[in-house]
Amino acid sequence: MKKKHLLSVGIFLLALPFQAQEKCSIQGTVKGLPDGTVLTLSRKNGRVMENVAVDTVRNSTFLFNIEPANQQTERIMLMGKGDGFPNTWLDIYIAPRQSVKVSGSNKLLRTWIVESAIPEQQYQNQFINATRKDMDVQQSLQAVTCALWNRVDHSESADEKAALRDSIRNVLHPQTDSIQRLIVKEEIRIMKDMPINDAWIDRMETFSAFVSFGADFPYTEEVRALYQRMPSELRETEIGKQITTQLYPPKTVKVGDALVDADLFDLQGTIHHLSDYKGKYLLLDFWSYGCGPCRMAMPEMKEMAEAWKDDLVIVSISTDSKSLWEKASEAEKMTWVNVNDLKGTNGIYMHYGIRGIPHYVIISPEGKLLHVWSGYGQGIIRAKLKEWVKK
Repeated sequence: MKKKHLLSVGIFLLALPFQAQEKCSIQGTVKGLPDGTVLTLSRKNGRVMENVAVDTVRNSTFLFNIEPANQQTERIMLMGKGDGFPNTWLDIYIAPRQSVKVSGSNKLLRTWIVESAIPEQQYQNQFINATRKDMDVQQSLQAVTCALWNRVDHSESADEKAALRDSIRNVLHPQTDSIQRLIVKEEIRIMKDMPINDAWIDRMETFSAFVSFGADFPYTEEVRALYQRMPSELRETEIGKQITTQLYPPKTVKVGDALVDADLFDLQGTIHHLSDYKGKYLLLDFWSYGCGPCRMAMPEMKEMAEAWKDDLVIVSISTDSKSLWEKASEAEKMTWVNVNDLKGTNGIYMHYGIRGIPHYVIISPEGKLLHVWSGYGQGIIRAKLKEWVKK
């Protein structure tokens, strides 16, 4: 028995170096960062950015050792907290058994220099190097905007709050948007000849969202031309489908139209349809775990689901991945109809013309759209139901 025990321990010890090699190290040196500065690494889970590691700067340095998801190359995002940081992030590609070095000399982290042997990072660096000057201007404007919003939050003067908001809306946002258009124009130029890679696809996803959400986006045709470069197998991936639906959205329903239905799964995998509830009013609630106002609305949703149960069915439709939706549902203790078409924003979401969440739709017992609104404030759901639902 003793020999067997020693043998098993030996095998375990031999395995440790191989396990450690599966991680990727990120070593950073950024001059001027104060000791105690908090840096966070996040990865995307559907529409939500989840924190995976935190480090605190000491002597201008930081260190992360991260295991890539599924032991494959992936993009993660490095963000900074505190005064002077813009509300953006640094894109870093990591891979098993690779080392990444990050360097910089200020808090404009999106243009910090990233060095590694990972091919995707080389492509990412092409974009950054070509737009660094404009991107630094944009980040500086974003940092000022963050500082002004902080003053809005802490000011006790209504007049000062209004003046600060006007400065942000009428001065800083137009300047930031103008710089953004210059950056997009240059990146589109690069994408015309660059081999399709993860950094290329990431920008394609962003630009297709600009097309979907902004009627004044000036490069719609150029982005659609880039789409023609995407092979059919890429278009069939989850991100490919998202790009497709954002560039070529389906017809959306409006007030007075019949509802759009879909296969909607509950947490047990049972399929539901909106038509199952015909004969009662419906309140559709499109939401995500990463949406603060969506979660703020949950207590009122629970109260209304009980108060109006004889006349109304509340149907919350998550846009999150299955794993995140399950986590969110447990955290929120949802007692009403809670479903997901498992298509993110590429399924039923697109048919309702949603621009932001939470997004609510009141539907008549006959299946017609009665009223639509976005955003949450305390008491708004109660007020809307009193206005539109007839007992």
